[in-house]
Amino acid sequence: MPWDSIYRLKSYPIAGDFRIRPSPLRRLFALFKPFGLAALIAVLSAGCQRSKSIPFVEFTSVPLAAPGNPNVLIAVGGRVDGAHPDQRIVLYARTPEAWWVQPYTEQPFTKIQSNSTWGNLTHPGQEYAALLVGPDFHPPPRVVVLPSEGVLASAIVKGTPPVWQRWWFLTACGLVALSVVLTFHRFHLRQTAAELNVRFAERLAERTRVAQILHDTLLQGVISSSMQLNVAVDQLPADSPALPPLRRVLQSMGQVVEEGRNTLRGLQAPLESADDLARSLTRIPQDLSPADDAGVRVSVKGPALPLEPTIRAALYAIARDAVVQALQHSKARNVAVELRYTSSELRLLVRDDGQRIPRSARGGAEHLFAIKERAARIGGRLKIRSRVFGGNEIELRLPSAVAFEPHPREHPPGLFRRRN
Repeated sequence: MPWDSIYRLKSYPIAGDFRIRPSPLRRLFALFKPFGLAALIAVLSAGCQRSKSIPFVEFTSVPLAAPGNPNVLIAVGGRVDGAHPDQRIVLYARTPEAWWVQPYTEQPFTKIQSNSTWGNLTHPGQEYAALLVGPDFHPPPRVVVLPSEGVLASAIVKGTPPVWQRWWFLTACGLVALSVVLTFHRFHLRQTAAELNVRFAERLAERTRVAQILHDTLLQGVISSSMQLNVAVDQLPADSPALPPLRRVLQSMGQVVEEGRNTLRGLQAPLESADDLARSLTRIPQDLSPADDAGVRVSVKGPALPLEPTIRAALYAIARDAVVQALQHSKARNVAVELRYTSSELRLLVRDDGQRIPRSARGGAEHLFAIKERAARIGGRLKIRSRVFGGNEIELRLPSAVAFEPHPREHPPGLFRRRN
């Protein structure tokens, strides 16, 4: 029968009008409706009473997790629902060996208060158990497995870990340790940079003094001797057999004078700013006077940052020696010098298309040895690479803390620095 037939209405004509009457099935449902509601209420009431009759135990105060110690007592507490007045709580604490009744063997029971709470003392353990038992229960003092016979309800919790074992404390310690390491690293870099600056300033002063002495004594003497020899050669007859060897000597002395001047320029390197360094690098080709078919290109990338004075002098000397190495020893036709400024480092790259530098010569060649020595003095990372089909690269990287002058705004106060 369709569901809507239960509520189908019938019409009966009465004195020219209609009176609506419910169907018989609907009258039957209306008759038993109060009994259905009463049955539903009875079932719900029985369920609530049954749920109230099932006891429930829980901890409200969990002690710390610690090794068992008979000389230490700590507080523990909780509450119970559905317990009878003659029922009690038995506490156990677990050590690595077994469960032990608490707080004492002769006092194993904990009384339940009128407000359904309980509290007592216990010895430390890794886990804690609360058992709801009746008046006839006799708790064993030591068990490997908690008793179940005669136990009406139970609750087992792990001890609260100590502060130093909690995740937030370990995370905070890790962050503090990382901050200390970073602060120490920055302090070490600044201290190293200060020591290098003092050492480089002393070396630069000594190099300038030596260059002045060489210019005033040795180079001037060679130039004077060359001039006198030139005068003597001019006085010889054109067909004199001594004229060709003397001219070769004059040519050799001219080369010695030119190389001496270039060396003195590298020793002095009077640079005052980052712009001076860029301009000095662009003048390297004119100072070296390369062959007509050789080209030297210099480029500076990035905004020029203020450099330490000793770093400027060392960079100029390294770049110059690298160009000399490429032109004179590698017989390069094209040399590219690139100086790149970034916020994290300073990079000097010298590229050429000359002959490969043999591995045996990378540590012993005169200019390469000078480059490595200067790079080590300023704390830079030097790489010398040779390509398979010819060409070489000399790359120097300096961290910003060593290369650039410190700026107050770029260094916020750290953990161990006072605020002004």
